[in-house]
Amino acid sequence: MSDPLFMVKTAFYIGNYRQCVKEAQKLQLGDQSLDLECDVMMYRAYLAEGKYNLVLGEVESRSGPEFLALVLLAKIMQNPSNKDAVISEVGNVLNEGAASLCPNIVALLCANVYLLAGDFESTLRVTNSASSLECHALAVQTLIQMNRVDIATKEMKKMQELDEDATVSQLQLAALSIAMADTKSVQTAYYVYQELADKFGPTPILLNGQAVCFLLQGKSEQAEDVLQKALDKDSGHPETLINLSIVSQFLGAKDSAKRYISQVKDSHPDHPYVLRLQEKEKLFDELSSALLSNR
Repeated sequence: MSDPLFMVKTAFYIGNYRQCVKEAQKLQLGDQSLDLECDVMMYRAYLAEGKYNLVLGEVESRSGPEFLALVLLAKIMQNPSNKDAVISEVGNVLNEGAASLCPNIVALLCANVYLLAGDFESTLRVTNSASSLECHALAVQTLIQMNRVDIATKEMKKMQELDEDATVSQLQLAALSIAMADTKSVQTAYYVYQELADKFGPTPILLNGQAVCFLLQGKSEQAEDVLQKALDKDSGHPETLINLSIVSQFLGAKDSAKRYISQVKDSHPDHPYVLRLQEKEKLFDELSSALLSNR
């Protein structure tokens, strides 16, 4: 049986958030569970676009643990520094969600909250309690961030057993292949991104994936070309700007690298890459001051 939300989900997974919203708004499924899943996917697309207040304004008045979980996700995305207050509410939402209409959706949203808070252990605990394909995908993503490619590979096999051809499965296969970083795996990742781009159109997410493959193959100029195409589609896409700064450094264009990083800092000050970079800059300044004072 085909998934009536296939186009909604696919548009979201590949980062075509405008199309995801359009597809979701025109669907009238007449099934309570599917309608709820469709609404949640639409609001997740709005969150990915940074429209936090829009989501909070529409969702906070709606009942159900699915919407409570969406509120938590919106809050931590809007203000990462407030993560402790948000995390303190997740347990209650999970408990309520266990008996809800869509428990896997509640688990997925709450696991995303934990992941954004940097709590990998809780993320995996929640994803392991659920059975949806996307929860498995989030587990793979988390394990890759933990540098546990060995365990991520086992989780990937579970996804492939459930639905090897699903878009989310293909994307996680590509991400895992990049993490492996050997020649054959990188080539596999590139073909996945290319096939999805041919089927559904190139998006910044797919183009950035291809660019990373080129970088791992030592093809900096090809990576830059692909990233420029991604920039044409979304001039403020943070991952594109970050990857362009890295490519620029490989190509010896230091001024361009600084310019791209400045753009990310201005437009996405709470981006994890920016926060890590600022921590390192602060440490460097402290060490430099200490060395100068000891002279």
